[in-house]
Amino acid sequence: MKRTFVKICGLRTKSDMEALRGIDLDAAGFILVPGRRRTVQTDQLKGLLRLLPPGVTAVGVMMNPRPDEVEEVFFRTGLGAVQLHGEEPPALCRWIKEIYSARVIKAFTPEEAARQSVVESYAPWIDGVLLDSSADGQKGGTGLRFSWEWIPRVREMWNAAGKPVWVAGGLDPENVRELLRKYAPEGVDVSSGVETAGCKDRAKIRSFVERVRVYDKKPVCSTD
Repeated sequence: MKRTFVKICGLRTKSDMEALRGIDLDAAGFILVPGRRRTVQTDQLKGLLRLLPPGVTAVGVMMNPRPDEVEEVFFRTGLGAVQLHGEEPPALCRWIKEIYSARVIKAFTPEEAARQSVVESYAPWIDGVLLDSSADGQKGGTGLRFSWEWIPRVREMWNAAGKPVWVAGGLDPENVRELLRKYAPEGVDVSSGVETAGCKDRAKIRSFVERVRVYDKKPVCSTD
C-alpha cells in the first residue's frame, strides 16, 4: 500500500499540538520566519516539540536563513528536518545536510520547479520538493491554490531525479481527495485549511488525514 506523506504546518500553541494526538500524520511544521502570523520563537518551539506525538517529524520552516540562524535552531531544538521557502542556494542545502544530517525540503513555485536547471542544481542536496503558491512577493503561507496542471510535469522531472513532490497551498479536507485522485503527489502540506478562527481544528485535521489515508488504500488502477 502506498503512503502519502502528510504534514500539518503552522503549529504554534499547546492546543494546536494536542489536536494532533492520535492522528496518522508524518510531520509537523513550525514557522521560524520572522513576522508571519504563525511564527514561533526558538524557546517556544522547544516547548512545543515536547508535545510532538511519537514518530512525527518536526520540520522547521525558514526563509533565507543565515548559517548561524540554522545552527542556533538545530542546536537548541533538535529538529528532524528543515523546509526552505526563500531563494536559498544549493550550497546552503548541501551545508545543512552535511553538517546536521537533516532532511531538507525546498519549496518552489511550480514555474521554478519546472526548470531543468533548478532540478540539476538542487536534486543532489535536497530530499524533496514542495510546490506552493506565491502572492504579492510572499512565497508560501498564502492559503492560495496554484494551478495543479503543473504537477504532472514537475513530478516527472523531479521523480526522474529520485525526489518526491509535495503540494501545499489552498488545501483542505474538501479538495485533497481531488488533488490525490487526479495528480497523486507524494505528499501534501496543509495549514490554514485545517483551522477554525486561526487555530488548528482537530476535526478538520482528522477529516483531512482520513481522506488521504482512504485514498492510500485504493488500488493503484482505481479511477474513483
